[in-house]
Amino acid sequence: MSERDARGAVLAAARAGLPHGKLVVALSGGADSAVAAWAAVEVVGRGSVRLVHVDHGIADSPFMEEAARRVAAWMELPLRIVRVDVGSGSSLEGRARIARLAALEQVAAPDEWIVTGHQQDDVAETVLGNLVRGAGSGGLAGIAARRDRYVRPLLDLPRATVRGAAAALGIPFADDPANEDRRHRRNVLRHEVLPMIERRLGRDVRGAVARSAGILARDDTLLEVLALTVPLAGGPGTVKVPVALLLTLDRPVATRVARRALKMLHPPYGGSSDDVARVLAVASDGVARQLGGGCHAVREGPMVALVSSLEMSGPPTRPLPIPGSVAVAAGTIRARVAEPRPRLRPLGRERALLDFDAAGPRLIVRSHRPGERVALTAGSKTVVDTLAEAGVPARLRPGWPVVATHENIAWVPGARIAAWAAIVPTTRRVLELRWEESVC
Repeated sequence: MSERDARGAVLAAARAGLPHGKLVVALSGGADSAVAAWAAVEVVGRGSVRLVHVDHGIADSPFMEEAARRVAAWMELPLRIVRVDVGSGSSLEGRARIARLAALEQVAAPDEWIVTGHQQDDVAETVLGNLVRGAGSGGLAGIAARRDRYVRPLLDLPRATVRGAAAALGIPFADDPANEDRRHRRNVLRHEVLPMIERRLGRDVRGAVARSAGILARDDTLLEVLALTVPLAGGPGTVKVPVALLLTLDRPVATRVARRALKMLHPPYGGSSDDVARVLAVASDGVARQLGGGCHAVREGPMVALVSSLEMSGPPTRPLPIPGSVAVAAGTIRARVAEPRPRLRPLGRERALLDFDAAGPRLIVRSHRPGERVALTAGSKTVVDTLAEAGVPARLRPGWPVVATHENIAWVPGARIAAWAAIVPTTRRVLELRWEESVC
C-alpha cells in the first residue's frame, strides 16, 4: 500500500470508529498514537481533542516524552504530561499498563472518550501473549475496538499501514527503545515468533489471529452480558460478591463476575487470571487470599469481600452534633432528639434510643481503645466481642467507631447500647441515633 493510500485508510478507519465528542488521545510519542491523534483532529476537530502523555519514570521515558512533545508541536496542540510510579514487581509491562490506565482515567473528564493507537499487529501480539500464559476466551478475544470509554479506531489496520500514514504525513514520531528489549514477552513475539511463523507459512498470520480474536470477542460479549446480571455491592475500597452465585454459576460466567468485581475494586484493571482464580477459591473454601496490588479476598458470611486493605483505620475523635451527623469510613451516625418520645423500642441494631440526660449533650464519635468494654445490665463485654456477636467482619472491628463520652461508651453502632445510657421508664428526653453502614 502506498503512503497516500495508507493515509486514506487511516482516515476511513477513524471516521468509522471514532465517536463524535470530546477525545483524550494517549500520546506515547510513537507512530501509532501520533497517527491516532492526527486522525482524531481530522474527524472531530481540533477543539475537541486533548493530548496526554504518561511518563512511566523508566529508563526511556525522557526520550519518549521529548518525542511526544515534538508530535504535539507538529499538531499545534498543547500536551499534558502525567507522571506515574509503576512500583516494583515481576512484570514491568503489566505494572506500567495499570499505572497508565489509572492516569488516563484520572485526567479524562466524565464526558471525554480515551483514544489509543492500538492496531492489528497489537491484537495478534496480545492474543499470542495471552495464549502462552493460559488465558481464557476473554484474553484470547484480544483488544476491543471500543470498551467502556476506550476507543481504538486503528484496530483493523496493520502496523505497516499506520506507519505508512505517519511517513506520508511527516509526523516527527520516535520508536520506543523498550520495544526492542527481548526480555519482554511481547517483543519476542513481535520480532521473533510472528515473523518466523509467517516466513514458514507464507501468509498473513497477524491478520488471521486478529480475525479469530474478533470471533471470540463476540462470544465473550454474550458471557459478559450474563455476568452483568449478578449484583455486586461496592463501597470505599471494598466490593462484595454473593458466594452462592459464584459457586452455582457456570464457570465461564463466574470468572467474569469475579473479574468485574476486581475491576470495580481498582478500575479500570480487571485483575489477572490468577486473581480471578483466587476469588473463586475463597468462595469455595473460605480461606483468605492475597490478590495483586496488595488487595485481599476474604469470606464474610454469604459474601466474598474484595478489599484494598485487611484493616480499617479508626476514626479521629469528633463531636456528635445534635441534631446532626458524623461520617466515618464504616458508615454514618445520625443524631436527633426524638419528640414526642417513641412508645416502642426500635427493632434491629441500626437504631438506638438513649436517655439524653444520662448520656449528656456532649457525646463524641471516636475509635474504641484496645480492650475497652461496653457496660451491660450485669457486667460488661469487650467492644471486639460485641462486634463479633453482631456479625461485623473481623477486618473492620479494629477501626469500628463508638459513640461515647470521653471515657464511657454509650453505643456501639450496629451492635449494643450501654446499660447506663439506655432509656428507662423515667426518661424525660430521648436521643435517637441511627447507623447507616457503608458497604465495606
